[in-house]
Amino acid sequence: MRRTSFAQWPCSIARTMDLLGDWWTPLVLREAFYGIRRFDAFQESLGGARNTLTDRLRRLMEEGLLERRPYQTEPVRYDCVLTEKGRDF
Repeated sequence: MRRTSFAQWPCSIARTMDLLGDWWTPLVLREAFYGIRRFDAFQESLGGARNTLTDRLRRLMEEGLLERRPYQTEPVRYDCVLTEKGRDF
């Protein structure tokens, strides 16, 4: 059964619940607050499927709570860092 999206509702609580509606997203945010930045560190800390973690990180970046920052150039690799919006959240 597909969940109803609240992303466009005129209520900040409904929009927040749309973002946090699954149990992985708050856990990813928690780890970011604890200082986790690298995909492998998120994976090790949380377990679970890599594709699920990838989806949650991507969604948090799209919503502006996390951002990618390069930490290596050859090959390019990124940290996932809380934004000001993410820290406020």
